[in-house]
Amino acid sequence: MMRLIEAELFKLRTTPGPWVCILVTMLLTGLGITTAFIVGHDHVVTFTAPTTTTGLRNLVGAGYEAGVVMAPVLGVICITTEYRHRILTATLLLDPRRPEVITAKIVASALWGLLMSVASFVMVAAMGIPLLVVEGGSVSALAHQVGPVVPGILAAYLLLAIYGMGIGTLVRNQIAGVILALGITLVLEPIIVAIFGSLAHMDVNFLPSRATQSLAGGLLPRGAGNATLTAHVLLSWWLGAIALVGWGLGTAILGYFLTFKRDVT
Repeated sequence: MMRLIEAELFKLRTTPGPWVCILVTMLLTGLGITTAFIVGHDHVVTFTAPTTTTGLRNLVGAGYEAGVVMAPVLGVICITTEYRHRILTATLLLDPRRPEVITAKIVASALWGLLMSVASFVMVAAMGIPLLVVEGGSVSALAHQVGPVVPGILAAYLLLAIYGMGIGTLVRNQIAGVILALGITLVLEPIIVAIFGSLAHMDVNFLPSRATQSLAGGLLPRGAGNATLTAHVLLSWWLGAIALVGWGLGTAILGYFLTFKRDVT
């Protein structure tokens, strides 16, 4: 198994796609950091250091939205590269035990997802903390929000990468998989939340992005209006974790039984 995991990690670090995902993650984290300093009050927008618990948590977890978008894309790349470059046959000839192969890909995706989350926190440390000091904010107050946010972000990146790998296993085509992963997050989820919220007055909090918010200390997406209301309707962190585990392992297991066991020739 270790040999398979090492092989999968080698594939990831020697192809450009995962590194592009890390670069985009850092860029989106930089955007999240900048947004954390933008405060609107009475129709007046100012650029100032966050002082509230919510604002500080949004700064620590500035890579939240980057993870929701890019970690599934990474997972898609992990599996669909095999189909795109027609190397899955060689992989299975090396080790025909498909459960072990898919398990190795799950572990590799999860580890690379953790690497992406670390890259986002490096960006927060390199850009967010100096900007907080320049704007007169409190670094000690920011440090108090590390505990509620950082473990959840790390777990979310890991589970979202596995979720994306499951999508890629189901779809097989890399472009279609990436489009589907992005479409679910950026298009389908907001539509579902809006429909259930306006027609049924229900909060659909088990979807991947909402579950990530819950797991990471109740983070708010950019442009969220009412912080108190949003935090109130989210799941507790452990329910958010269960939801993400379900999305991650659920799609991977479904993809294994529906498509990965098929003949690849």
